[in-house]
Amino acid sequence: MVNPTATQKFRWMVVWLAAMSLTGCAYATKSLLPENIQRVNVAPVKSSIDLSAEITDKTPFRVYRPGLEVEITNAIINRYIFDGTLKVASAEKADALLEATLVDYRRDALRYSEGEDIQEYRLSVTVEAVFKAKADGKILWSKRIAGDTTFFLAGSRAISEDQAATRAVEDVARRVVEATIEYW
Repeated sequence: MVNPTATQKFRWMVVWLAAMSLTGCAYATKSLLPENIQRVNVAPVKSSIDLSAEITDKTPFRVYRPGLEVEITNAIINRYIFDGTLKVASAEKADALLEATLVDYRRDALRYSEGEDIQEYRLSVTVEAVFKAKADGKILWSKRIAGDTTFFLAGSRAISEDQAATRAVEDVARRVVEATIEYW
């Protein structure tokens, strides 16, 4: 029996490593959608936030942003267009319908200064979304989805609540489209 030389061992090691790199781990996403769904209609987002709800110790005051429903609707449409998997269409031409309801808008304090002043907030936007096939009305998915962001009130990373709300709306729109398109 012939004893392999160091050069032969090295060559076999290179071949083995090359083969292993070609068969390595990877993940992939596949579409959750049936093949007959190519176009989606995004209905205007409605709000179910009750501004007259009773104030409690847990919710000392109700925070709301007028026009937030329109911003969410536009962000979802823009995200579908950006993704490109589904075409955005009118209700008559669509294969599927997305309906969403704004259920919560929260601004929670995260960080305080030594003087008990709020330095950082978390802003959350929550919707209940339903995605259904238009042909038979079958619900393909229904979820409560939240988008959020944090923001500082002062310092080099300070942004306004309007800018933070835009980020949270974009986050919830991304999550809605991902719930439609991706199946892990």
